[in-house]
Amino acid sequence: MSRPRKWILVVDDDATIRNLLIEVLEKAGHAAVGAEDGYVAEELIRDLFPDLILLDLKMPRSSGWSLLDNVRERPQWQSIPVIIVSGYLSEGQPLPQTGLNIVGRIEKPVQIDDLLAKVQEVLGR
Repeated sequence: MSRPRKWILVVDDDATIRNLLIEVLEKAGHAAVGAEDGYVAEELIRDLFPDLILLDLKMPRSSGWSLLDNVRERPQWQSIPVIIVSGYLSEGQPLPQTGLNIVGRIEKPVQIDDLLAKVQEVLGR
């Protein structure tokens, strides 16, 4: 019997990046769904309660920062691990101190091997 796939929510306003990450994650055996901003992401978190969120910080309509603020207001969502995927956090810069379950960062441009290794580390697959 195979293990159930883990749900990963990819939040990025760039459709090319979002779709590429979804495709890579699905080929690695995960179930992945995308959101183009924090508003859509909140709906998907409510509906799917993902096992992991890959989150871009800078998006025009509703940023990753806004989504983090909204997650903070919902204690039941705070256990969901979040990996920041952004070109706006340099390697030496500390991760946002939000009190949330931010488990790491992947810098853009995304190195697929690094992303998959971090996802595997977080999800234990």
